[in-house]
Parts: sequence; structure tokens; C-alpha cells
Amino acid sequence: MYAMLMGGLLGFASIFLIGLAVGKEPLSALSQASVGSFLCGLLFLWVGQIWIRNVRQMLMEKRQAAIAAMAEAEERKQHDAKERGSKPV
Repeated sequence: MYAMLMGGLLGFASIFLIGLAVGKEPLSALSQASVGSFLCGLLFLWVGQIWIRNVRQMLMEKRQAAIAAMAEAEERKQHDAKERGSKPV
């Protein structure tokens, strides 16, 4: 939601200012800025969802790797304890 609001604000402001800069009437620039606001808001929402999905996936992969490393270390520790217990002194 935040991304959509930021995209809408950015789209409105930039398209309105560009419209005025190229010499359009303020009412025409305002109508174009309204459409630009909607489209930029949707674009930012879409990109934001993709970004959030990728961040979640990355965090999940890191967590799974950490769990696997902990399991491997525990297995190695148990294996070393068995070896030490079976060797004569």
C-alpha cells in the first residue's frame, strides 16, 4: 500500500510538472497527471510485491541454510564423540 501511494505521488508530481514545462494548459496537465498517478501507483505496487516476495525467499533460504549447517555440526559432534568413546586410551 505504501509503495502504491509513493508511486502515485511521484507519478502525479512528475507528469504534472513535465506537462507544465512543455507548455500544456494546467487543466490538461492535471488530467494527464491524474492518469499518470494511477499508472505509476500500480507500477510501484507491482514492483514492491515482487521485491517483498524476493526478500522473503532470500530470508527463507538463509534460514534453511543455517538450520542445515546447525544439523551438520550436531551430527559431526555426535560422530566425533562416538569416535572418542570407541578408541582405547
